[in-house]
Amino acid sequence: MFKKLIFTLSFILISVYGIAQKDINNYKYIIVPKKYEFSKSDDQYQLNSLTKFLFNKHGYQVYFTDEIPENLKSELCNGLKVELSNTKSGMFKTKLEMTLKDCYDAVVMTSKVGESRLKTYDKAYVEALRDAFETFQNIEYKYSGDEKDKEAEVVMTETKVVVAKTKDLELEKKEPTLEGTFKPENKKEEKAVVSNISTTFKNEKYYAQEISNGFQLVNSEPRVVMILFNTAAENVYLVKGKSAIVFKQDGFWYYSENNGELKEQESINIKF
Repeated sequence: MFKKLIFTLSFILISVYGIAQKDINNYKYIIVPKKYEFSKSDDQYQLNSLTKFLFNKHGYQVYFTDEIPENLKSELCNGLKVELSNTKSGMFKTKLEMTLKDCYDAVVMTSKVGESRLKTYDKAYVEALRDAFETFQNIEYKYSGDEKDKEAEVVMTETKVVVAKTKDLELEKKEPTLEGTFKPENKKEEKAVVSNISTTFKNEKYYAQEISNGFQLVNSEPRVVMILFNTAAENVYLVKGKSAIVFKQDGFWYYSENNGELKEQESINIKF
């Protein structure tokens, strides 16, 4: 049982890495360490300060590890970590290579190898760093998350409408009726709701794995099939990459797409 659990977790981690975003424009800010691995002290040769300066100069939002604002600490996966390597340096050349990694430690982007033939370490490292950074200064960086945030706001508004309609329907079901009273309108509405429920998800069980801002749904392979983002509403989640929500009603979970008007509602078996 224990071996099976380890095997399952390994596949989940691989799946997470596989869906990691690889476009630098999908990330909101850059995190620079106070000390690189090959350095003997904090900000040796002022390389860390120079790294921060260069990213700021070219339009990136950048922080040292101990400067990250409180409002961003809850969304660390929107940032990229800077790593700097000098392993390719030789006897006559100082070489530096810069790597940007996401919160899962997956490489998102690597710079060209910056070089310097200067003989003094402080000047050689600075020149090599500036040379390597040309990779990032030549990119027309623009954070694309703002557009995604607007889409999320639209979906959130639609979510509130769906939740409100659901509550209204529940109240209608609970309304006491006089004996012998016939309400054809309500019965039509109830039939319409039932007919919209499909069986696409019913044949498989999905396991919810908690992530920093919601859950990821994993099937029995195991494979990550859906990312759910938290909302202000209880038991209502936004679906990543879709204008859709997953919500709980009467003890059951449902998937619903919404493109301006309520579309098909599907039952989905989720284990939290």
